[in-house]
Amino acid sequence: MEPGAPSGGGIDDAMNRVLGAEQAAREAVAACREEADAMVARAEAAASAISDRAGRRIRAAHRIADRGVERALAELQSSASAAEVPAPDAERIEGLVAQLARELIEPGS
Repeated sequence: MEPGAPSGGGIDDAMNRVLGAEQAAREAVAACREEADAMVARAEAAASAISDRAGRRIRAAHRIADRGVERALAELQSSASAAEVPAPDAERIEGLVAQLARELIEPGS
């Protein structure tokens, strides 16, 4: 063996340290991957819960709006039937037709 050359035991020890560090790095990466997967799963569950809650709120808002529209339509229908204008009598119709005829025949009158 040459002077200053590492001994066989020293090389083996160095290789074992490198291999141990490599194994520790693999384990750390695997642990990080598992933690990231768990974080993604929690985020997906939270997003799903938010989406479900938003859907329920939107459906509730639609039901409220539908009831409001139905009430407004009912009010319009009741007020329209209460304010119905009676049909004009024959004398009134004759007067309106005569007025329209004069306007058509005599412009500017």
